[in-house]
Amino acid sequence: MFALASLLACAAGCGGSSMHPVIGHVHFTDGSPLKTGRVMLDGGDANTSSWGLIHPDGSFQVGTLDVDDGVPAGVYRVYIENAMSLPPDNWGDRDFTPKLLIHPKFMDPEQSGLSFEVPGKSTPWEIVVEKPPKSR
Repeated sequence: MFALASLLACAAGCGGSSMHPVIGHVHFTDGSPLKTGRVMLDGGDANTSSWGLIHPDGSFQVGTLDVDDGVPAGVYRVYIENAMSLPPDNWGDRDFTPKLLIHPKFMDPEQSGLSFEVPGKSTPWEIVVEKPPKSR
């Protein structure tokens, strides 16, 4: 148990790295908020994953070891996960098929076109996404 606690403490503070707060909003080009999903940060290291839930007002706060503990310094590719429609409140036992709320390119760190540096001058981050293409 002590070894795990030491490893986690080292991950947050060894090597001179410290955690930096990362907050912001995700919205569409028309200004309306993306109301669900997760903002994901990819630093290229398979051992580090940082993410934050998107709240109904489009706000998010990113954490690495805990929900809101921040992110180590570095440059991150940013993408969105789980941006799918939610069932209505009166859903019950009826069939429900979730729909994608954002353009699929924003779900891929290599295609999203989003990149941020932590710590950066642009905190709080404003992430602008596009709606999915219309079905024909």
